[in-house]
Amino acid sequence: RGGGDAADTTTTTTMMSMSMSMARRGTPRTMMTSKTTTRRGRGGYGVSVRAEGSTTTKDAKVVVLGGTGRVGGATAAALLGQDAGLTTRDVTLAGRRKEGAMEAKSRHPALANAAFVEVDVNDKESVKRAIAGADLVINTAGPFQRRETCAALEAAIESGVKYLDVCDDASYGQRAKKLSARAKAAGVAAITCGGIYPGVSNLMVRDTIESMSEEFRGQEANAGKEPEVEYVLYNYFTAGSGGVGTTILATSFLLCGEDVVVWEDGERVVAKPASQRKVVDFGKGVGKREVFLYNLPEVASTREVFNARTVKARFGTSPGIWNGAMVAIANIVPKDMLENQDAMRALASFSEPFVRAVDNIVGEKTSIRIEVKLKDGKQSVGLYTHPRLSECVGTCTAAFAQAMLDGDCAPGVWYPEEKEAIANRKALFDRASKGTTMFVMNQAGWLLETQPLNLGFGLSIDL
Repeated sequence: RGGGDAADTTTTTTMMSMSMSMARRGTPRTMMTSKTTTRRGRGGYGVSVRAEGSTTTKDAKVVVLGGTGRVGGATAAALLGQDAGLTTRDVTLAGRRKEGAMEAKSRHPALANAAFVEVDVNDKESVKRAIAGADLVINTAGPFQRRETCAALEAAIESGVKYLDVCDDASYGQRAKKLSARAKAAGVAAITCGGIYPGVSNLMVRDTIESMSEEFRGQEANAGKEPEVEYVLYNYFTAGSGGVGTTILATSFLLCGEDVVVWEDGERVVAKPASQRKVVDFGKGVGKREVFLYNLPEVASTREVFNARTVKARFGTSPGIWNGAMVAIANIVPKDMLENQDAMRALASFSEPFVRAVDNIVGEKTSIRIEVKLKDGKQSVGLYTHPRLSECVGTCTAAFAQAMLDGDCAPGVWYPEEKEAIANRKALFDRASKGTTMFVMNQAGWLLETQPLNLGFGLSIDL
């Protein structure tokens, strides 16, 4: 299949082809610390002219919708920890219950003095009252699935406030994009589908495509040609639930009720959720993990922005019984129930004690693997691995927020990988990579393979 998953499998490579691959990429720029490996291929990170409308961070006011939840609280705490001048007086937690704010503050002592405001994210006027006088509103109030309006984004546009959300729903992201003209007219910069994945994963793809395209154009044999993206594959792994609360569990269940839209060799294809199992190598510290197709927004946005012929997104967890449970839910539970937000919230709340018990055993390590291939046959891989999803989801969202406060986003509504979204990707990557154990981009896949150590009796471990 042209550009499909079959083209994505790792093959045995001779030393000669390895050397040629390294020569094509040039010498990677490498930064190493005791805990983190960050490596970048030739060309450097994308940096362009900063957009107008920057805000002095120490004078900024930020409102976090859903700030009483796991993702919102982690984001607010990460913003304060970026050493950019923000204090608790500058950050407001907005949510449904004041008790939720107290819980968030107990998880993140740095938020002890943060203000709280009650808000209904589905009520535009309620949101407008909550964000009055703010410089940026961050919408972490999921699930975004089955939400009929973009009330928070509309409120931000009408209030002249910059907007960022962590949407992981394809329909919501497309609905948000339809408000881009209104945002441009109002001079409001907005990013939908930011955060870790989607978010940082999309930017990794853009950076990789730009670097590969630069190399393509520099080859004499390609004079007068423009590079074409054959495929982009997003693969995600998180141990257990990732420690990020019932909202993420509810989102996972809701995704089991959505048909999966992917692009295969230029054709739009609809598949079943939690299907097409594949084993993917996430590199040292994570190893090979099973992942499954889900309907994620980066598929549509990557197809739209880069015209990639094949685009798919997969997710998997551990232990494997959880993947099996998701497959069963997708195939057994009635679709109308899976599409009901209240029912899936209830199922998430019921499941939480069991999930938490397993989380205590398996941890919450998370990893992103993106793969990009140009039509000329060259393939590059990027990896992002962090030991705690509950921490890095806040770190990555805060990195987007800081970029917006710095004026790195142009007026309009943008997906993360659009060139107008983030002018200075290097600064964002530097912030988002805090605490990672692995962060590499534009590398040959064989360089990142894990090597099994045979222990005998049919047992082995990945190194």
